[in-house]
Amino acid sequence: MPSPKIVECSFLIPLHRDFEISDGERHARQSWNWLNDELYCRFEGRTIAPGVYKGTWKSPRTGKALHDETRKYIIAAPKTKIDGLRAVLREACSVFEQQCIYLNVAGEVEFIEAEHGQET
Repeated sequence: MPSPKIVECSFLIPLHRDFEISDGERHARQSWNWLNDELYCRFEGRTIAPGVYKGTWKSPRTGKALHDETRKYIIAAPKTKIDGLRAVLREACSVFEQQCIYLNVAGEVEFIEAEHGQET
């Protein structure tokens, strides 16, 4: 039986809570620990890219340019587990108090939002 196809997935987690929906403060250590535990349990590993990524994006709420600093996570996942990654990131929107999380799956970009009723 052939092995399932593995794809590289990466996503960005801002270093601070979103100031439009929260207080803009740095995340608690427990939030990072939760994410690391989830990724290890579901995908048996993860890589944190070195350095901080600085970005700018247009707020869908106000239309203003917003700036953030993020950590980049990289995982290798079977295609059959990509929906599980999306589920983790939907929950991460609430844990990290974000409007959405940038996800790249094998070169295709998505913006993952919290499920309705899960928002902060």
